[in-house]
Amino acid sequence: MRYRVFAFICVVAALLGVKPGLAENRLRIEVWPHVSTAPANVRVRAIVEPNLENRALQVSADSGQFFRSSYVPLSGIDAATVTETTLKNLPGGAYEIAVALVDAQGHQIVARATVMVTSSR
Repeated sequence: MRYRVFAFICVVAALLGVKPGLAENRLRIEVWPHVSTAPANVRVRAIVEPNLENRALQVSADSGQFFRSSYVPLSGIDAATVTETTLKNLPGGAYEIAVALVDAQGHQIVARATVMVTSSR
């Protein structure tokens, strides 16, 4: 029975994996791991094309019952191309990981991925 549940979760995670956002080639994300057990540490890597207008990255994890976010200021064209954030101790649930690149006018470009955190109960 546990094998079937684990296999089902792996299939769902593979199918949902990374969803293409409206990233316009300025923002790409890598999320690891896609499936984990609670409490999970999820690493989110944002790859941002250098641009004078880049002001911030907002990284969030939302399961509907648990929410965590992080805000990282960027210094425009001089900002690092890769920014990595770790979301620590996520409880069980299906999470949408969203990374928003915010420009000087407040407009956002969002990339999304899905992560499954299984409960150990």
